[in-house]
Amino acid sequence: MTEPTKFTDIKEQERIQKRNLILDVAEKVFSQKTFDDVNMRELAREVGISPGAIYTYFPDKESLYVAVSLRGFQRAVDIMREMINSGDDTLDKIAVRYMEEMIDNYDYMRIVQHCIMDGKFKTEESIEQLKEISRELFSIFDSILLKEIDVKNIRPVTHLIFSVLNGIVFTFGKYPGRTREEGVEHMKKLARLFIALLNKGI
Repeated sequence: MTEPTKFTDIKEQERIQKRNLILDVAEKVFSQKTFDDVNMRELAREVGISPGAIYTYFPDKESLYVAVSLRGFQRAVDIMREMINSGDDTLDKIAVRYMEEMIDNYDYMRIVQHCIMDGKFKTEESIEQLKEISRELFSIFDSILLKEIDVKNIRPVTHLIFSVLNGIVFTFGKYPGRTREEGVEHMKKLARLFIALLNKGI
């Protein structure tokens, strides 16, 4: 490897590290404030870079918000893939693990939800990224469901289960007066009840 190539590789690694640092800080800030209340200058200051420098990584606040949201999706995909690769991939176990991840990263997942509901995916590129990673996550659920449920068109069932799991977490994930363990146990019961009803009804 030539010296110019080494230098280029080092600079690219530094750029990736800096971008990830910006995303880490943005994740924390966006979970504490509304989109409109977040200031890019304050973000840059917390990261330790100049206000102008942050725009070399993200052209505007919306693109940063979308990037944080997409990283949340990717985190869920990676966990599901790990479970499948380990053979620990029954619908029950996948559903519980997904909900546990949602609880442990509740604020992060709330960003994802708001990003979609508030229509922050506006550019063709961000919309395609959302579609791609959503399809990957749904495909994982498809493959698991096909082992347990006999139905010709599995994707609507996947959409239903995914929506129900998200609904359970956003309703009971931070329910007042319950510990994390109590909340998880309650959500497990709800998820298993729904899966049992689903199996009886299809």
